[in-house]
Amino acid sequence: MKILGLTAVVLLGFATTIGSQELGTITFPNSGNAAAQAPFIEGVKDLHSFQFDEAAVAFQRAQKADPSFAMAYWGEAMSHNHPLWAQQDDKAAKAILEKLAPTSDARQAKAKLPTEKAFLKAIDVLYYAPGDASTSLSASKLARDMAYSDALASMYAQWPNDHEVATWYALSLLGTVRPADKGFRRQALAASIAEKVFAENPKHPGAAHFIIHAFDDPDHAPLGLSAARAYAGIAPAAAHALHMPSHIFVQRGMWEDVRKSNIAAYKSATELNARMKLAEGREDFHTLGWLEYANLMLGNIDEAKANVESAKAAADRNPGNAGIMNGYLGMRARLILETEKWERIALDAPTAPGAPDAHAGMPGMAMPSNNTWTFIAGYSAAKLGDLATAERAVAMLRGAREKAEGGSNPYAGRSVAILEKQVAALVSNARGNRDEALKLAKEAMDIELALSAPSGPPDPIKPAPEFYGELLIEAGKHAEAVAALELSLQRTPNRTPSVKAMQRARASGTAMR
Repeated sequence: MKILGLTAVVLLGFATTIGSQELGTITFPNSGNAAAQAPFIEGVKDLHSFQFDEAAVAFQRAQKADPSFAMAYWGEAMSHNHPLWAQQDDKAAKAILEKLAPTSDARQAKAKLPTEKAFLKAIDVLYYAPGDASTSLSASKLARDMAYSDALASMYAQWPNDHEVATWYALSLLGTVRPADKGFRRQALAASIAEKVFAENPKHPGAAHFIIHAFDDPDHAPLGLSAARAYAGIAPAAAHALHMPSHIFVQRGMWEDVRKSNIAAYKSATELNARMKLAEGREDFHTLGWLEYANLMLGNIDEAKANVESAKAAADRNPGNAGIMNGYLGMRARLILETEKWERIALDAPTAPGAPDAHAGMPGMAMPSNNTWTFIAGYSAAKLGDLATAERAVAMLRGAREKAEGGSNPYAGRSVAILEKQVAALVSNARGNRDEALKLAKEAMDIELALSAPSGPPDPIKPAPEFYGELLIEAGKHAEAVAALELSLQRTPNRTPSVKAMQRARASGTAMR
């Protein structure tokens, strides 16, 4: 084999499809030696399913097998970028890239194929600000995400039939989307590219995965159902692949499918934590929260309570971990809200240690903040007639909103404003000021309808159109309630409390005629 040129080696073996039934099947021509092939391909497939920890280990094995293999360093560096949540560890990624070579030109020189050189050039755009090859970020993450996507667009124009180029370009497009963005152009383009790959290779994990993400909203979710049905079977060894179909199922109100998906995903995630000695509060908590929500929508209250107890046990095992505590409290808050088993909750004691908006370990898997717990404390208090506590919760939420509005992410303040207005509406309603209550509830609904639809269980925790509709029913305004609940069901399809409220509104409206 040594007498063969690089092209011959690639054609003889390294460009062939390497895959398994556990993580999917991909084709990624590269210049690594024979020993590096299996771990490199495994690492790429892990990246396609956002199994970032496993991907890093696989690429390290590829580096050990072939220390000069440039793409093995590219892959490990990519494990530190989490595009759909605008998160990255640029310091860790740069250390990996600079272990290969200290400069962009030197790294590209170590790549042997034109596509490899292009991938390495693109990753430099992702991690380094223009004109800055050593220090941190003088260009914003969004600016670098946009530039990286432009680099992938150029690659795709040059190699439109290369499945890996296409799939990474599709993901890069989704990585430029932010919560406050309007329109669907980038998601549509990403979906069209991923669907072409999926049609040509129905076992490609990234293609199926990114189709789901592109269509993760109630208007477009029907277009992602085929990919959702396929993805768990493509990569059953990936906990995130077992969970991701439920993004489409939630948007369709398919509660039993959401439940089954997250039972499997939670089991896989906890097994992954044990196998790799990873911290709790990552994919495991994300899937456990979705499982609880599905059980609540199905009326499986005992199972939902068991899910909350599992979360509490994790919080007890991890004292001082704000993300896990907030995750547990968010699940407990949802149980209280959906079962209407109101509790007296003290607002004096700290609800979770650390920063109020702390996130758990899995990138992008944001745990509910203390605001969710403050909300349910105030909501429960108002329902129990403890208006002093409810008013204190309103004041606390107002302070949190003002802090968010004055910070770097004013968009987040809108969600807090919804919580604030809902609790204030309950207080006004309890005081007999129904007009003021309806006004506040309508304001909360108008704010929520201007936000992006939630990617999963309702966020904020109580859908504002549903809340407004329920108050309208109580006020005897049944036709207006039906209109509000129709909006709620468009945003959170088949959500059980909205369905039941709609039945009450229509029945009461008919009886009044």
